[in-house]
Amino acid sequence: TCPLIKASVGARLDRTCPFFRIADMYIGETTCDGKKKAWEILGEDVPVHVMDLPQMKREKDIKAWAEEIKELKKVIEEFTGNKVTEESLSESIKLINNKRKALSRLYECRKADKVPISGRDALVISQIAFYDDPARFTQMTNKLCDELEQRIKDGISVVKEGTKRILLTGTPLAVPNWKLHNIIETSGAVVVCEEMCTGTRYFENLVDETKTTIDEQIDALANRYMGINCACFTPNTGRIDDIIRLAKEYKVDGVIDVNLKFCSLYDVEGYTVERALKEAGIPVMGIETDYTDNDAEQLRTRIGAFIEMIGTK
Repeated sequence: TCPLIKASVGARLDRTCPFFRIADMYIGETTCDGKKKAWEILGEDVPVHVMDLPQMKREKDIKAWAEEIKELKKVIEEFTGNKVTEESLSESIKLINNKRKALSRLYECRKADKVPISGRDALVISQIAFYDDPARFTQMTNKLCDELEQRIKDGISVVKEGTKRILLTGTPLAVPNWKLHNIIETSGAVVVCEEMCTGTRYFENLVDETKTTIDEQIDALANRYMGINCACFTPNTGRIDDIIRLAKEYKVDGVIDVNLKFCSLYDVEGYTVERALKEAGIPVMGIETDYTDNDAEQLRTRIGAFIEMIGTK
């Protein structure tokens, strides 16, 4: 999510990976090797501005990311002819923060013992968040949460009592990837949380709204986004802490660590995740998949066995 772009162009676009787009210019970042090379290929056909994302989170790295945001500000001002002001950036920061609050409210509902919404439906909402108009999305999500909170009060659940609760962690599940949620929720369990970019990483932590100058606002943006525990960072112990914390908060019975095929970052980090969860006494299973349905039945067998296993504990 980029309040800076919103402040400059007032556009509806508010996206995550693989790129931002402003009119006919694309904005990429140096997260994984695949993306770095993709920008070079894309740059042969359209203008591309690549932001250099630091791979560590030291103070100097956060400052370096703030400088990248300042450079982006200049680029989009020149490209669009619109100036980013303190007022427009402040308004956009609040707009996106409100969207995060709405998603946080949705996920709070999923913590309830009586699960008021399926994981698949919640995932679709998280995916829509990257594309929809932020103000409209916030309004409609809060309206849905009113209904979900009433369902919780009324003791209404979308699954029967005793259904095993699953947390998914790993690579993002972007549109149209609903395969895993569908398999899990037709195999006797329910997904109650996603520790993913299409999940808690997207909305947890707000940008400080008290800053008044452009430089202060950019520093606030840099601090918020460098707080995301993506596998592109090293070390990334914060992600382990997040998974264990979320497993407790959402009262999960097991964790499934998902790696998108050929994503070496999450593939390698899966070893650390599984080791930490086993040490914490949390059942965990690691899987590798892609966007096709070719492995659906194989996954159904493995996931079904995992659910059955945690059901006997």
